[in-house]
Amino acid sequence: NRFMTDLRTGAAGAVAMKYCSSPEQDVVGFIGCGAIAKNMARAAATVRPIKGVAYAIDGAEEFAAEMSAELGVPFEVVSSAEELCGKSDIIYTQTPGASTVLEKDWLNPKGVTIIASGSDQPTKCEIPPDVLAASKYISDLTKQTSKVGELRSALKAGVMTEADVYAELGEVVNGDKAGREGNEIIVVDLTGTGAQDAAIGRVAWDKLSQL
Repeated sequence: NRFMTDLRTGAAGAVAMKYCSSPEQDVVGFIGCGAIAKNMARAAATVRPIKGVAYAIDGAEEFAAEMSAELGVPFEVVSSAEELCGKSDIIYTQTPGASTVLEKDWLNPKGVTIIASGSDQPTKCEIPPDVLAASKYISDLTKQTSKVGELRSALKAGVMTEADVYAELGEVVNGDKAGREGNEIIVVDLTGTGAQDAAIGRVAWDKLSQL
Protein backbone atom coordinates (compact mmCIF):
# COMPACT_ATOMS: atom_id res chain seq x y z
CA ASN A 1 0.00 0.00 0.00
CA ARG A 2 1.64 3.25 -1.18
CA PHE A 3 -0.12 5.31 1.49
CA MET A 4 1.32 3.17 4.28
CA THR A 5 4.76 3.15 2.69
CA ASP A 6 4.80 6.94 2.44
CA LEU A 7 3.72 7.26 6.08
CA ARG A 8 6.49 5.01 7.33
CA THR A 9 9.02 6.86 5.16
CA GLY A 10 7.93 10.12 6.79
CA ALA A 11 8.20 8.54 10.23
CA ALA A 12 11.76 7.40 9.48
CA GLY A 13 12.55 10.93 8.34
CA ALA A 14 11.31 12.31 11.67
CA VAL A 15 13.45 9.83 13.61
CA ALA A 16 16.48 10.85 11.53
CA MET A 17 15.82 14.54 12.19
CA LYS A 18 15.27 14.02 15.92
CA TYR A 19 18.46 12.06 16.51
CA CYS A 20 20.80 13.53 13.87
CA SER A 21 20.21 17.28 14.19
CA SER A 22 20.42 19.74 17.06
CA PRO A 23 17.44 21.54 18.62
CA GLU A 24 18.46 24.90 17.18
CA GLN A 25 18.45 23.56 13.62
CA ASP A 26 14.98 24.58 12.52
CA VAL A 27 15.21 25.67 8.88
CA VAL A 28 14.17 22.61 6.92
CA GLY A 29 14.56 22.38 3.15
CA PHE A 30 12.70 20.05 0.82
CA ILE A 31 14.19 19.19 -2.57
CA GLY A 32 11.38 17.48 -4.40
CA CYS A 33 7.83 18.36 -3.36
CA GLY A 34 5.67 15.32 -4.02
CA ALA A 35 3.78 12.94 -1.73
CA ILE A 36 6.83 11.79 0.21
CA ALA A 37 7.90 15.39 0.85
CA LYS A 38 4.50 16.13 2.36
CA ASN A 39 4.87 13.25 4.78
CA MET A 40 8.41 14.33 5.59
CA ALA A 41 7.16 17.86 6.35
CA ARG A 42 4.35 16.58 8.54
CA ALA A 43 6.75 14.33 10.40
CA ALA A 44 9.43 17.01 10.77
CA ALA A 45 6.89 19.36 12.33
CA THR A 46 6.28 16.81 15.08
CA VAL A 47 9.95 16.94 16.09
CA ARG A 48 10.19 20.72 16.64
CA PRO A 49 8.78 23.97 15.23
CA ILE A 50 10.21 24.46 11.76
CA LYS A 51 10.56 27.02 9.01
CA GLY A 52 10.26 25.35 5.61
CA VAL A 53 12.08 26.02 2.35
CA ALA A 54 10.90 24.32 -0.84
CA TYR A 55 12.40 23.72 -4.25
CA ALA A 56 11.22 21.49 -7.08
CA ILE A 57 11.07 21.63 -10.84
CA ASP A 58 7.30 21.35 -10.50
CA GLY A 59 4.91 21.74 -7.59
CA ALA A 60 6.91 23.73 -5.04
CA GLU A 61 4.40 26.58 -4.78
CA GLU A 62 1.49 24.22 -4.22
CA PHE A 63 3.48 22.15 -1.73
CA ALA A 64 4.54 25.19 0.29
CA ALA A 65 1.03 26.64 0.40
CA GLU A 66 -0.54 23.33 1.43
CA MET A 67 2.04 22.53 4.10
CA SER A 68 2.02 26.05 5.53
CA ALA A 69 -1.78 25.97 5.85
CA GLU A 70 -1.86 22.44 7.28
CA LEU A 71 1.05 22.72 9.70
CA GLY A 72 0.80 26.40 10.61
CA VAL A 73 4.47 27.08 9.86
CA PRO A 74 6.08 29.47 7.38
CA PHE A 75 7.27 28.12 4.04
CA GLU A 76 9.43 29.87 1.46
CA VAL A 77 9.78 28.80 -2.16
CA VAL A 78 13.21 29.34 -3.71
CA SER A 79 14.37 29.31 -7.31
CA SER A 80 17.22 26.79 -7.06
CA ALA A 81 18.57 23.91 -5.03
CA GLU A 82 21.69 25.97 -4.39
CA GLU A 83 19.64 28.72 -2.76
CA LEU A 84 17.78 26.16 -0.67
CA CYS A 85 21.02 24.56 0.55
CA GLY A 86 22.41 27.93 1.62
CA LYS A 87 19.36 28.60 3.79
CA SER A 88 18.77 25.15 5.29
CA ASP A 89 19.99 23.43 8.46
CA ILE A 90 18.25 20.19 7.49
CA ILE A 91 17.59 19.04 3.93
CA TYR A 92 15.17 16.33 2.88
CA THR A 93 15.74 15.00 -0.63
CA GLN A 94 13.06 12.89 -2.29
CA THR A 95 13.37 13.06 -6.04
CA PRO A 96 12.72 10.31 -8.62
CA GLY A 97 15.60 10.94 -11.00
CA ALA A 98 19.09 9.54 -11.48
CA SER A 99 20.84 12.93 -11.17
CA THR A 100 22.35 14.42 -8.04
CA VAL A 101 20.42 17.33 -6.55
CA LEU A 102 23.00 19.31 -4.58
CA GLU A 103 26.72 20.08 -4.35
CA LYS A 104 29.12 20.18 -1.42
CA ASP A 105 29.99 23.85 -1.90
CA TRP A 106 26.32 24.80 -1.54
CA LEU A 107 25.92 23.39 1.97
CA ASN A 108 25.58 25.42 5.15
CA PRO A 109 29.09 25.71 6.69
CA LYS A 110 27.55 25.72 10.17
CA GLY A 111 26.57 22.09 9.68
CA VAL A 112 23.78 20.38 7.82
CA THR A 113 21.81 17.16 8.13
CA ILE A 114 20.78 15.66 4.78
CA ILE A 115 18.02 13.06 4.95
CA ALA A 116 17.90 11.30 1.60
CA SER A 117 15.00 9.04 0.68
CA GLY A 118 14.89 9.19 -3.10
CA SER A 119 17.38 6.43 -3.83
CA ASP A 120 15.75 3.03 -3.57
CA GLN A 121 16.88 1.52 -6.87
CA PRO A 122 20.36 1.00 -8.34
CA THR A 123 19.67 3.61 -11.03
CA LYS A 124 18.91 6.44 -8.59
CA CYS A 125 21.39 8.82 -6.98
CA GLU A 126 20.64 12.12 -5.20
CA ILE A 127 23.79 12.87 -3.20
CA PRO A 128 27.21 13.29 -4.89
CA PRO A 129 29.96 10.88 -3.82
CA ASP A 130 32.16 13.70 -2.50
CA VAL A 131 29.40 14.82 -0.14
CA LEU A 132 28.94 11.26 1.09
CA ALA A 133 32.69 10.85 1.62
CA ALA A 134 32.90 14.12 3.57
CA SER A 135 29.95 13.27 5.77
CA LYS A 136 29.17 11.38 8.92
CA TYR A 137 27.26 8.79 6.92
CA ILE A 138 24.35 7.00 8.63
CA SER A 139 22.36 4.27 6.90
CA ASP A 140 19.03 2.76 7.79
CA LEU A 141 20.45 -0.65 6.84
CA THR A 142 23.97 -0.76 5.40
CA LYS A 143 23.58 -4.05 3.54
CA GLN A 144 20.66 -2.41 1.71
CA THR A 145 22.04 1.12 1.15
CA SER A 146 25.19 -0.41 -0.32
CA LYS A 147 23.05 -1.96 -3.03
CA VAL A 148 20.22 0.52 -3.70
CA GLY A 149 20.93 3.58 -1.52
CA GLU A 150 23.21 6.59 -1.77
CA LEU A 151 26.12 4.56 -0.41
CA ARG A 152 26.16 2.54 -3.61
CA SER A 153 27.44 5.48 -5.68
CA ALA A 154 30.23 6.29 -3.19
CA LEU A 155 31.35 2.65 -3.17
CA LYS A 156 31.31 2.57 -6.97
CA ALA A 157 33.34 5.80 -7.14
CA GLY A 158 35.91 4.34 -4.76
CA VAL A 159 35.62 7.19 -2.25
CA MET A 160 34.08 5.08 0.54
CA THR A 161 34.03 1.52 1.77
CA GLU A 162 31.47 -0.04 4.08
CA ALA A 163 34.00 0.49 6.89
CA ASP A 164 33.44 4.25 6.44
CA VAL A 165 29.79 3.95 7.50
CA TYR A 166 29.56 5.80 10.81
CA ALA A 167 26.47 4.01 12.06
CA GLU A 168 23.11 2.57 11.24
CA LEU A 169 20.28 4.80 12.40
CA GLY A 170 19.22 2.32 15.07
CA GLU A 171 22.65 2.64 16.71
CA VAL A 172 22.13 6.39 17.04
CA VAL A 173 18.59 6.00 18.36
CA ASN A 174 19.63 3.53 21.06
CA GLY A 175 22.61 5.65 22.11
CA ASP A 176 25.46 3.45 20.91
CA LYS A 177 26.63 6.22 18.56
CA ALA A 178 26.25 10.00 18.87
CA GLY A 179 24.17 12.01 16.42
CA ARG A 180 25.19 15.61 15.77
CA GLU A 181 28.35 16.61 17.61
CA GLY A 182 29.35 19.87 15.90
CA ASN A 183 29.25 21.49 12.48
CA GLU A 184 29.74 18.31 10.50
CA ILE A 185 27.82 17.20 7.41
CA ILE A 186 25.53 14.31 8.31
CA VAL A 187 23.88 12.21 5.61
CA VAL A 188 21.11 9.83 6.66
CA ASP A 189 20.38 7.36 3.86
CA LEU A 190 16.82 6.01 4.03
CA THR A 191 15.89 3.16 1.73
CA GLY A 192 13.12 1.66 3.86
CA THR A 193 13.34 -1.55 5.88
CA GLY A 194 11.15 -4.54 6.52
CA ALA A 195 11.09 -3.71 10.22
CA GLN A 196 9.53 -0.32 9.41
CA ASP A 197 6.88 -1.97 7.26
CA ALA A 198 6.10 -4.42 10.05
CA ALA A 199 5.89 -1.62 12.61
CA ILE A 200 3.45 0.52 10.67
CA GLY A 201 1.40 -2.55 9.77
CA ARG A 202 1.13 -3.32 13.46
CA VAL A 203 0.02 0.23 14.26
CA ALA A 204 -2.62 0.08 11.51
CA TRP A 205 -3.88 -3.29 12.75
CA ASP A 206 -4.08 -2.02 16.35
CA LYS A 207 -6.05 1.04 15.22
CA LEU A 208 -8.46 -1.05 13.13
CA SER A 209 -8.94 -3.48 16.00
CA GLN A 210 -10.23 -0.62 18.15
CA LEU A 211 -12.99 0.34 15.70
